[in-house]
Amino acid sequence: MIQPYNRAEVVFDILEEIGFEGKNSNVYKAYDHQLGAELVIKKIPKHAFNGNHSNFFDEAKTLYLSSHQSVVPVHYSCIDSDHVYIALPYFPNGSLKANLANRFFTVREIVRYACQFLSGLHNIHSKGLIHFDLKPDNILISKNNEAVVSDFGLAMHTNTIGVASPAGFYNKHVPPEALVTQAFTNAFDIYQAGLCLYRMCNGDQNFEQQFNKYIDQQNRTFKQAEFMEDLRIGTFPDRNHFLEHIPSRLKRAIQTCLSVDPDSRYDTVIDLINELSSIDGNELDWQYSEKGTDRNWIKQLGETVISITVDQNNTSHATKGKAGNARRVTKYCKSNLTTRELKRFLREN
Repeated sequence: MIQPYNRAEVVFDILEEIGFEGKNSNVYKAYDHQLGAELVIKKIPKHAFNGNHSNFFDEAKTLYLSSHQSVVPVHYSCIDSDHVYIALPYFPNGSLKANLANRFFTVREIVRYACQFLSGLHNIHSKGLIHFDLKPDNILISKNNEAVVSDFGLAMHTNTIGVASPAGFYNKHVPPEALVTQAFTNAFDIYQAGLCLYRMCNGDQNFEQQFNKYIDQQNRTFKQAEFMEDLRIGTFPDRNHFLEHIPSRLKRAIQTCLSVDPDSRYDTVIDLINELSSIDGNELDWQYSEKGTDRNWIKQLGETVISITVDQNNTSHATKGKAGNARRVTKYCKSNLTTRELKRFLREN
């Protein structure tokens, strides 16, 4: 006996557009009348599926399959005459990218957020999936201040030998092997995880500045040949550029993720998590900021506040003591502070 196919209605009001995920989707904050809650609605035009109706709910199915505390859950998915909709929780704390636009993270925050979203990525890989679109835009911060993975629009199941091919790429996070093959392993995601860590360590502005050098501002064209060559030889991004308070162990972990040869990266996400979990030292809690051409590091240990400011001429001013009664650290108040001296101050205090 053939069972009837039931259709039901869902009603939601679009409140505001909160993101443009790519050329094929838009993201909105919405109010769902059935749940009485604010949600996020991802809206995808049906024509983006190139007439393949069976793929309408692939992303929602993948999200459901990947259920994990560090993966954004899916509430439901539905269609109308022109679009596919995916309903997700609303994250008022925004994405990693949005937070990076406001301030630099401490090393402790970087390690904690990374271990959280990497736990979600490990879960994804354990289900035989490659995410293919890991970037700060697609890592959201929950109400509990935890990082979770979102946006499975490019995710693909691997075949029997652990290989998959995505429908497209995010150019800024494309790995070097994409220049020579269309078949990828989990090493693709590990490279992208390394880029997320790199951007968290150095700030998003630095990464964007490095990428923008490939854009001819006068002609508004992309210097593709130059970009591809730098990607091939591993000079984009600059793997030697890190802020002075970033521990050597964290730098090495990121450099391993960004290895040009996929076989030289971490074998699994768990290997990367284990490496990050072992990072310790005095550099963990420095809060870095920039004001004009001045760079400042500050942290608080109990009632003691430690800070150092370095201007564009490398003139430094360091203090240590209780708030309002801090004293100069004469040894590090200099007219020409070297990078080695700055790193020593940050490592020893």
